[in-house]
Amino acid sequence: MSKAALITILFAGTFGLAALRVPIAFAMGLASAVVLYLMQIPLSVVYVKMTATVDSWPFLAIPFFLLAGNLMTVGGITTRLVDLADVLVGWIAGGLSQVVVVVEMILSGMTGSEIGDAAALGSVLVPAMKRSGYAANYAATIVAAAATMGPIIPPSIAFVIYAAINDLSIGRLFLAGIVPGVVMGLLLMVMQYLMARKHRWPRQPWPTRQRAVRSLIVAVPALFMPVLIIGGILGGVFTATEAGALAVPYALVLAMGVYRELGWRDLPGVLVATLKDTAAIFVIIAVAGIFGYVITVLGVGVALIDFVTGLTKSPWVVLLLLNILFLIIGLFVDVTATMLVFAPLFAKVVAAYHIDPVHFAVVFVLNVSIGMMTPPYGLTMYLMLRIADITMIEFIRAMWPFLTALLVALFLITYIPAITLWLPNLVLGAR
Repeated sequence: MSKAALITILFAGTFGLAALRVPIAFAMGLASAVVLYLMQIPLSVVYVKMTATVDSWPFLAIPFFLLAGNLMTVGGITTRLVDLADVLVGWIAGGLSQVVVVVEMILSGMTGSEIGDAAALGSVLVPAMKRSGYAANYAATIVAAAATMGPIIPPSIAFVIYAAINDLSIGRLFLAGIVPGVVMGLLLMVMQYLMARKHRWPRQPWPTRQRAVRSLIVAVPALFMPVLIIGGILGGVFTATEAGALAVPYALVLAMGVYRELGWRDLPGVLVATLKDTAAIFVIIAVAGIFGYVITVLGVGVALIDFVTGLTKSPWVVLLLLNILFLIIGLFVDVTATMLVFAPLFAKVVAAYHIDPVHFAVVFVLNVSIGMMTPPYGLTMYLMLRIADITMIEFIRAMWPFLTALLVALFLITYIPAITLWLPNLVLGAR
């Protein structure tokens, strides 16, 4: 059988099964096994490649950051951050919706998980916004849109995975995500301000000095966590994995000792939730290892480079085409699977055009993060449908202003590389 036919079977099988709602890990695994069988390669390769893929030190950061995020969500840390954000921006037009964005910008610096941030914010702020007179679908869509900053603002689980599979510096990627994350947040806040003025949405009362001081003091221990994590990594004190391991006891002390909203009886539930999330991610990582092996054997990377370079010689056009492609892929495929399957392939393509790999990494992750809030596959969207008790049609009607703001952010970050590269080059020096 020709290579072209095998490549068609691999990708058509994977996306066909995914479209039928087969979990993406099983879809990739089944398609890969069929192609290996047709190529007469021993299926024992599946086990070898899967175990070799997950045997990576940087991947250990994932369960640590997931556990820290779950501890903070259950331990009342989100509530304290909401109170502080309300003091800072609640008095602006569209008060509570502005609070969503500011809290997410802070929360992203602690968890690095889009779906986890959406769950934490949605459970607290969607009911509050509905009580204040906001439409349920508006509340759901702003939380989903704000959560896209989770994988961009460090520490980021997505960046850990991307750096591990493409041999990039995690610290440099973390720094590269800070300014783009702020740009995303500001654009979302501007969009909300314009909508709030148009629809006369409520704003929170001006905070008293006593409340402002109290909110800041209570939130300071939580605000120190991103400083501890990012500062330690950049200062060379510990690796990203060690930072994740340190974040867990710090979150535990805050939740149980400082804020006292997490008890010993709550710990088993937090641990089980973390184990489920970790298992889901690592199954995808393992299966993506064999999928990547099949792609390499078939020479897909070389063929892809030849195809793209035959279309255009302009790196700007290539970035436009890749953005369109990734946004489409994000509609149907899980974030982790998208990164593990496509990031190594297209990293080779952009290298042929001398596009900075760190810049491309941020563009890539932002694309797939946006896919998390868009139908038909967006997991963040489905989570918000459940929390806000709305239909998908209601969600789609309200998401367009925020999706537009995120696409503007994507355009700016794509075509102004300094937004991504200025800070890491300043702190760590140019590559």
